Amino acid sequence: MSPILLELVPDRSATFTATVIIAGAGIVFLMLVLLIIIFYLFGKVVSSAEAKTKKGKTNKVTKSEQKLPAPAPVKKASAPAPKVEAGISGEVVAAIAAAVAVSEGEGAVVKSIRRVNVVNVKGRNPWANAAVHDNTRPF
Repeated sequence: MSPILLELVPDRSATFTATVIIAGAGIVFLMLVLLIIIFYLFGKVVSSAEAKTKKGKTNKVTKSEQKLPAPAPVKKASAPAPKVEAGISGEVVAAIAAAVAVSEGEGAVVKSIRRVNVVNVKGRNPWANAAVHDNTRPF
């Protein structure tokens, strides 16, 4: 008995190629539409759940809470002006103080502002130095 050998010949016709391309693009498009629908429905479910939670919290006010007088506003003590190195303009000081207040909160205090000389290692960008430092630190 001799083994039967089947010869497989790929179909390289233009109609078959066009059919495969159209079917592939159609499947990708349909999956994209399906994902859009899923995320849309998920957004609706989450937003309705948040609305129910928010509505439930606002309706639960006890009578004792309604009778309490509003607390008097607390006047914050002003922080002393930061020590600023000569040559730094007032606009830069205001921008730094505003950035600190936004990132750290209203209670943050800027004590001093001074220039720092940054030494580049092998002419690297400071961001590249920060990345090297972050990626090579011990665990």
